[in-house]
Amino acid sequence: MLKQRVITGLLLAVVVFSAVLLLPSFWFGLAVLAVCLGGAWEWARLCGLESGGQRGLYVTGVAALAGLGAFTAFALDQIWPVVLGVLWWGGVLVVLAFYRPAGREGRILWRRYGLGSAGVLTLVPAFIALVWLHQVQPALVLYLILLTATADSAAYFAGRRFGRHKLAPRISPGKTREGLLGALIAIVPFGLLGAWYFGVIPALWFFFVCLCLVTALVSVAGDLFESVLKREAGAKDSGALLPGHGGILDRIDSLTAAAPVFLMGLLWGVIMAR
Repeated sequence: MLKQRVITGLLLAVVVFSAVLLLPSFWFGLAVLAVCLGGAWEWARLCGLESGGQRGLYVTGVAALAGLGAFTAFALDQIWPVVLGVLWWGGVLVVLAFYRPAGREGRILWRRYGLGSAGVLTLVPAFIALVWLHQVQPALVLYLILLTATADSAAYFAGRRFGRHKLAPRISPGKTREGLLGALIAIVPFGLLGAWYFGVIPALWFFFVCLCLVTALVSVAGDLFESVLKREAGAKDSGALLPGHGGILDRIDSLTAAAPVFLMGLLWGVIMAR
């Protein structure tokens, strides 16, 4: 299993880095959209939409809203689809803090309509934010991917070594507060490196590092929210497309949360022009 996981991970890294660095933004956007729609297919199954027709209808709806959001953002120069994503993840933090498993009577409605709507709010703003970042500078996309990977890896190793207190025992018993702290500590030098690499003016270095910390924190929320989705569905993984890694959502859960927040922080701090 470990060998399979490593091989799949290396292949994914090659494909992702090649797509980010070599594809023009239009084709990169189509590739990201394809990944998001694959995630929407898995999301539909986890929401209880068992038939292919139901899942296809859900994916079609996500595709239509993604197209509308992209037109609004790139043709009309409106930022509100990404703002909606940021507000959504702010709300998710509250939901995670008070999460309780749904009762038997309310579970079907919660899964189909509550979590179904959540899929749109998760996937569409992330798609727009990633394409927006790529249009400005592809390196920003790679940096964001590496930022979420750094936070995830640091949380894992710090949690294994020092973990004592559960972060969200009702959602993901394996995550610890010590792991989260380790992730945030690891992000500080990564943020400083990013500020230097992207030529951020010294007066904004502190802001940029704080943005990276907030982005890492929200990426953990993305991971936890997907755990809620799988827990409600009684599933271990979102799918089986990626050997040793599960499904598409299992690989992009942190990134879908991080992308809108990172983009909005760059725009709000005037580190990146619209």
